[in-house]
Amino acid sequence: AGFARAEAPKRALKGRFACPDAIRARSQPVTGGGALFMGSHDGTVYALDARSGCVRWTFKAAAEVRAGILLDGWAAGDTGARPGVYFGDLTGNVYALDAQSGELRWRDRPDDHHSLTITASPVRFEDRLYVALSSLEVTAAADPAYACCTFRGGVAAYDAATGKRLW
Repeated sequence: AGFARAEAPKRALKGRFACPDAIRARSQPVTGGGALFMGSHDGTVYALDARSGCVRWTFKAAAEVRAGILLDGWAAGDTGARPGVYFGDLTGNVYALDAQSGELRWRDRPDDHHSLTITASPVRFEDRLYVALSSLEVTAAADPAYACCTFRGGVAAYDAATGKRLW
């Protein structure tokens, strides 16, 4: 953290933030453009001002956002940039938002399996967004009458700008 252990008791808490209507926050936050972006248990994605801690915007996803959020590169002082924020939710939806406004750019559910979930952070390379697909089938498999293992996992690729699913 950049300070010695002996200094820790002298440090004061500068602020705190609670996620209303959520019992946990499992989404790894990401910072950029003077903001901290994080998801929560109730499906709300927050953009918090890094200096003040005030909420810049919120976005309500369909379900819990538990994976880390991806933020496009955002150079300091680049006022013309319109970076994106990308993430998935517990029910298998993939989202792209405008990082400055929180406005939805696109949303897709890459597979129709009933147990689809997104638990990994998306990855962007050049103009493509790659999303790992998982399932919550382990829960259903606890039922002896369930025909287990109908989902095998996978990866979906998108045009990051348009949300067109490429494969």
